[in-house]
Amino acid sequence: MSTYRVVCTEQTNCSQSGHIVGVGTGVNADKANASWTVQEVWTAIGQGDRFYTEVDGFEADVQIYRCPCGHGSLKSDPDATTANNLDSLRLCRWKAA
Repeated sequence: MSTYRVVCTEQTNCSQSGHIVGVGTGVNADKANASWTVQEVWTAIGQGDRFYTEVDGFEADVQIYRCPCGHGSLKSDPDATTANNLDSLRLCRWKAA
């Protein structure tokens, strides 16, 4: 079982809402060391791995989520702050502009 800190996201819009399509993980919030698709994260979580966000000492676990438009996505556990929500993280820099 491994633990991964999500430091950035790849997002897209669909007909009903935006959703996460990929994430980057690493120990430094400013640099992702690995790129993950949603399906890869779903598989890893299913095998017992933990993904989380951390901002200003607040952590939130990442959960499997099915977007209202039907696509597989991810969401963060609700907690005391929105700063560590997946939607609040920076966009991954490797995504084509």
